[in-house]
Parts: sequence; C-alpha cells; structure tokens
Amino acid sequence: MKALLISLLTYCVVGCSATTPPVASEKKGTRCVIDSSNTQVCLIRPAKRIVSLFESGLDGLYMLGQGNKVIGIPAEVYLQPLLFNAYSKLDPRIAQQQLATPSQGSNATNIESLVLLKPDLVILGSGQTQTIQLLRQFGIAVYVMQSGTYQQVKEELYEIARLTGAEQRAKEILDYSDTILAEVALKTSQQKHKQSVYYAWSGGRIYSTSGRQSITNDFIELAGAYNVVKTDTNQPNVNPETLVEWNPDNIVLWNTDPALIYQRKELQGLKAVLQQKVFNLSPAFIYNPHTIKIIVTAIYLHHHMYPESSDLPVKSLQLQILQKLYGKNIAKELMS
Repeated sequence: MKALLISLLTYCVVGCSATTPPVASEKKGTRCVIDSSNTQVCLIRPAKRIVSLFESGLDGLYMLGQGNKVIGIPAEVYLQPLLFNAYSKLDPRIAQQQLATPSQGSNATNIESLVLLKPDLVILGSGQTQTIQLLRQFGIAVYVMQSGTYQQVKEELYEIARLTGAEQRAKEILDYSDTILAEVALKTSQQKHKQSVYYAWSGGRIYSTSGRQSITNDFIELAGAYNVVKTDTNQPNVNPETLVEWNPDNIVLWNTDPALIYQRKELQGLKAVLQQKVFNLSPAFIYNPHTIKIIVTAIYLHHHMYPESSDLPVKSLQLQILQKLYGKNIAKELMS
C-alpha cells in the first residue's frame, strides 16, 4: 500500500486536474462537466491518455474517433469472445491484446496498475465507489457513468466529447441519432396491439429485470411494446411466480443463452416460451442498449415481435446507423 501511495503522490505532483463538487463557472481554457455522481470533472486540456473501465464509455470513445487515446480497457473485452471480436475490428491494439486491463471485473480494479499507466482521464461505472473515491482523493480526473436512460446516454457521450475535444463529432452523432430515433418512433408508435416484454439482465440473471425508469424501458417502448414491469425501480429482482403471473408476450435477453429460459420447468407455460419468442440481443456489442445503439436494438425487436406488420428495413437501417458511428468499413465488418 505504501508503494501505491508513493506512486499516486508522484503522479499527482506532475500535474493532474482535480475533481471537485459542482461549481457555477470554470477557468478560461479549462474543460469541465458534471458527471452522474454530481461531481464536476475538469481538465486543463483535452485528455490524451484515457483509461475506460466502463464498456459503454469505451464504445463511446471509438464512436467519437478518440480510440487512439485509449490506454486501458476492461478485462471483459479480452475475456468475452464476441466483445473481443467487435473491438478487434475497432482497434488493432486490442486485436493483438496490447492494451492494458487494470481490472478483473466491474468492481475489481487494480489501482496501482491503473496509476502506473499515467492517465489524464479515467472513466468508471457508478458502482466502483471505493475506486472513484481513492482516485479522486489524489486529484486524478475520474468521470463516472451510469447510462441509465437514453437521455443520460446522450448527455454522457457529449460530456466525454467535451473532455476529449470531440464536441463537433458528438454533435453530429447526437443530431443524427435524434433524427433516426424520431423516424423509428413514428413507425413503431403506429403499432395497434402492443405486446408486453420482460427483460432479463446479462450473464444469465433471468430474474433480475428493469423497471419503467430505465434505458431498458426506453428501448422497449421505442420498439412499439410495453414493459411488463410496472414499478419505476431500475433493477428489481423477481421470483418465478411473479414472472408466471405477468406472463409476458416476449422475453428479451442480453448476452444470455435462451436455453436458460426454455429449460426452466416453472416457465414452460409462459406465452413467450410457448410461442418461441425469447430473443437474445447478440452480438452484445451491436445491440448494446446502454449506448446510442439503443436504436439498433429497438429496430431488431420491433421486427421480431411484429414480423407480419413491421415495414422497417431492418438490415439497411442497422448498417446505416453503424456506418454513422464507426465508418463504412468497420460497420460492414461488424454486420458480417
């Protein structure tokens, strides 16, 4: 621990930007944003060395054309084959496993390894409370993300752009996403008989779901359906009896094998099971609802929930969106 403290002190002596409670103004030339922890994050110049241990934040950096500034990534990028396959297309350093992974999971950051990378910006998820506090204690700029709703996704993308000097690119993406989302919403809102959806969290957590105040609810409604969960709670847990009582028309999974649903004896009578309407959002990178790609997710779901009435050009729309986010060549590779 002593060696770690010395490293942190040495790092901060060479000039890191403090992270402080929100204030009304910022010094000339300083870039400041207020993150999801309601903390003001300031940099005296655009970040050039970035560690992002929040995968949606990492994705956002590549959308913004700032991937060359990334020096540290979550370990899951190397550990999950589909995720590794996608990011390998975005960055040859990832393909060759050259980028550092100062983490072994969402709540297991190796702080000493992280500090030795000498980042001028660290992007973390809101769950890493102790890591956030420790890094901020030594003046390291930490931007905290949640990506809890579509509105928050947009705000966070722009704030990352602000900290990296990519505001114009962010504006292009956000203007485009608002336009395409409005077009999709107009189409899906015309669905007369809306179906119900139960969403299960990734990694096989089939009894962990999302309530009405969540980005999950956002993409369900954008797809022309409604969330079977009535509570506003973001991450409620349910029991099998409750799920049977709800009896959803569709079950949506993210990065989870549908067999986990189909093999459960207690769920055999569900409409979604009987009608084979259990959908896995895979590959998880393309259908990541915690990013601007929430639109891609909604298009996919609408098409599969309403195959007889959907007139959305699914593949061409998805390709168009991915081209806007990553460029033509990478988009084609991601879709292949």
